[in-house]
Amino acid sequence: MFKYYFERIQDIEIFPVISLLIFVLFFIALLIWVMKADKQYIRSMEHLPLEEEKPGKENSIN
Repeated sequence: MFKYYFERIQDIEIFPVISLLIFVLFFIALLIWVMKADKQYIRSMEHLPLEEEKPGKENSIN
């Protein structure tokens, strides 16, 4: 059913290319952010699920 609708849209071939470009740009931006991120921040986030909650200490995420 959708095949007939897609056949009538002009230049539909460009949409997969645009989607791929968006994905690649997002991946490259994420890779750059990870490489430039503060290592101390990465270590604190890495151990966050394993930390035990101390009484009287509030969670820093709130």
